[in-house]
Amino acid sequence: MSFNIYWENIFKKDRKLLTVIDALKKNILFKDLSLGELRLVQNIIHFRHYSPNELVFKQGDVGVGMYIIIRGSVDIIYDDNHITTLKEDDFFGELALVEDHGQRTATALVKEETQLLGFFKPDLLEITHRSPEIGVKILFRIAQVLGIRLHETTALVRTLRRDSK
Repeated sequence: MSFNIYWENIFKKDRKLLTVIDALKKNILFKDLSLGELRLVQNIIHFRHYSPNELVFKQGDVGVGMYIIIRGSVDIIYDDNHITTLKEDDFFGELALVEDHGQRTATALVKEETQLLGFFKPDLLEITHRSPEIGVKILFRIAQVLGIRLHETTALVRTLRRDSK
């Protein structure tokens, strides 16, 4: 009986590793990476479990990295106003990967039992140092995401200005 439990634990561990690789593959920042490159990132990335109502970070904190939601949900709050709820496969905080000492523009509050992958600026710098090709692929995607978000924000501001006239 204990022999079966031993093997069950090994398979559960493997499932967790596959979940991390699958989550990375789904994320736009890592979509250009090969399986071997994803394994390198997997060895650097941080896995964390959060309880309901636990803060991931607070508005005004210095940003150190981004997060990918594996399971659960996270509320994004700006000046005590609920902005949105992010769910599985969503990611947030990526601006911190390219800013020097930038402050968080919103609070990220866990809504329910949640599992996040944390990818921090030192992790990105380590990847860029160890394998510049992988670092460039990730940095290009970060630039793309930031550009998309800037365009979306600009369009929203234009709409709000037009509606206020």
